[in-house]
Amino acid sequence: PEPPKYFAEMKRINKLGPPVFGGVRRPVRLPEARLPRLLQDGACVVDTRASADFAAGHVPGTISLPLNKSFTGWAGWLLPYDRDFYLIIDERVAPGVEGAVRDLAMIGLDRIGGFFGAEAVETWGTSEGPLEVTRQVTLAELDERRCAGAVVLDVRNGNEWDAGHIPGATHIPLGQPLASLAQVPRDAPIVVHCQGGRPPARAARIPRAARRQHVQPLGAGSRG
Repeated sequence: PEPPKYFAEMKRINKLGPPVFGGVRRPVRLPEARLPRLLQDGACVVDTRASADFAAGHVPGTISLPLNKSFTGWAGWLLPYDRDFYLIIDERVAPGVEGAVRDLAMIGLDRIGGFFGAEAVETWGTSEGPLEVTRQVTLAELDERRCAGAVVLDVRNGNEWDAGHIPGATHIPLGQPLASLAQVPRDAPIVVHCQGGRPPARAARIPRAARRQHVQPLGAGSRG
């Protein structure tokens, strides 16, 4: 697979030496009322809840990075090193805030502007409007969607794409910059294709983060 983009940042840190933290600093917990303004201003807000929870209901414009064994790798691909970002964390689930901060600091991502509890998602649903829901599209539904103008966005890596892909699909690997979405028409519905039926929240991460609407992942079995 392609090396994650944070490898270049790690090369710089390994050469110059990392900053001394004096221990893991717990970021400030922010009030739920601040979340709408942050998103309106274009802030990067990361929802660390489980993929299934994110798919069932999430705040529009947030990015899904489940706090599991893949968290650090995907964070290094997708989160900014040059500006603050924010977390949504369920503090009842290990490793919690301290664990997330420690894992991010290990790859040089230490610009955490603050965090929200998982309650922020529920608060949004009652005060700001409906939560977004991500439903998988079955292979049987795909032709109908494409006839209606949907674009198939293949987010697999280059080797997977070269081994075989859906004819007419647009290829933008999951770790590429959001600016790459400029090649997809702004008003087109998007069906996201990932390798092996990964969780829908992960598959829809790129277009969701770019504030694209009408995004749905293609379910498992799509390579048949």
